[in-house]
Amino acid sequence: MNKIFLTIAISALITSASAYAGGMSFGHARELMQQRADMLKISQAEIEHKQQQVKESSSLSGPKISLNAQQVEGRKDIHMAFDNPLASAGGYLGQIPQLAPLAGVLGQNKFKIDMEEDISGPRASVDLFWPIYTGGAISAQQSASEAALRQARAGHDQTRDELDTLLVQKYFGVQLARSVEKLRNDLFKQSERDLNRAKRFEKAGMIAKIERMSAQVNRDAAQREWIGAQTDRKVAEAELADLLREKTVGILDTPMFITSDLKTLTYWQDLAVANNPTLKALEAQHEQARMGVKAAKGSFHPQIYLFGHYNMIKHYLTLPEPDWIAGIGVSFTLWDNRDRSARVGGAQALVNKAQAAQSQARNEINKVVEVAWLKSSQALEQYRLTTSSIELAQENVRLRERSFKEGLSTVDDVNDARNKLIGAQVAQRVAAYRFVLAYSLLHAASGTMMDFMDTFGHPNITVVEQ
Repeated sequence: MNKIFLTIAISALITSASAYAGGMSFGHARELMQQRADMLKISQAEIEHKQQQVKESSSLSGPKISLNAQQVEGRKDIHMAFDNPLASAGGYLGQIPQLAPLAGVLGQNKFKIDMEEDISGPRASVDLFWPIYTGGAISAQQSASEAALRQARAGHDQTRDELDTLLVQKYFGVQLARSVEKLRNDLFKQSERDLNRAKRFEKAGMIAKIERMSAQVNRDAAQREWIGAQTDRKVAEAELADLLREKTVGILDTPMFITSDLKTLTYWQDLAVANNPTLKALEAQHEQARMGVKAAKGSFHPQIYLFGHYNMIKHYLTLPEPDWIAGIGVSFTLWDNRDRSARVGGAQALVNKAQAAQSQARNEINKVVEVAWLKSSQALEQYRLTTSSIELAQENVRLRERSFKEGLSTVDDVNDARNKLIGAQVAQRVAAYRFVLAYSLLHAASGTMMDFMDTFGHPNITVVEQ
């Protein structure tokens, strides 16, 4: 047994290590999260609980056979008195000498029997009870159990989708933070080179001291931004590592992306109505409420059942106790100490509540889908519009750097051009990050997160430069 546990532990370590050997894809990160997330384990345990309840209720319409054993201690006193129909014949018999003793007995007007019977002893029996008709109570309970199972599964799917959207936020948040840190690091290195060049030019008398001081200020500002980007990256990595239950985060293989294949808002809303796990859970609640009404109405119906009783030990049975007995019975409640009409009314109120919850959820989910679709469209358009800004900023940097080398531009001119470029590059990456978040929320709200996973392999996606 210890060897088995050791093998499993080694296997888990190898799997964890291999996750970073060639980089971790989003799909593999999702697998790790789902394996380790306590919330998913809780919802999975709830599913297993409901499955056992469905299995339990599936045999409610079958017979119930029980074995009973008892040790009885007791006594039965018997006192009987009845008229003697042969009392008149006693006088005639008395005239016959041979029958004179018998005439004395038969001549009594009443017979009396006084006896005591010991009924102590063991009892053992097999009893059968088999419901034939319960007014729909059994079938209602079975249907309610199946609906509760569907609700648990829908809750599990909802929890999984929520964790998936959280993983998208953390995983691509690391990608964004690392990308911005790289841009800030590149700008810092360029500012460092500009400062060194400015120091040389100052010594050579080619530029004034104020120019060298401006280069120093620009370098320090770039370093501050770089340090801030480093901190943002470390925070993002720590949050992702915590979500995955890992100590550190290595290389991430799946880059940020955009896709123009966004489809229409109506398409996503129709998907949400058909697949959203929240709606499925509410639909299951509605079914349970309906079965509650059916079960409540069943209390007004008669109960028909088969029964049987077989005594296994006959030696100690009293005269009225049968060796065996079987039959069919009918039970009808004439008056219940619980108001059955109120019970039906309460169950119907739960149905109305479930219907209202479904209607409200549809409206809210349609709003969520609409917001996610609009944010996806906005982020996609923002990404496209930053392309021209980046091209212009790159050309401006190229011209300013050339002018600076020729003494026609200042250090501040070059720094401003570079800041505009990095601002456009960061804006484009932020737009891509917002698109991925909104796009994942769009899939989660429509219950199609697996389609989001398939997006990574589509040929029409645009991979964002890291």
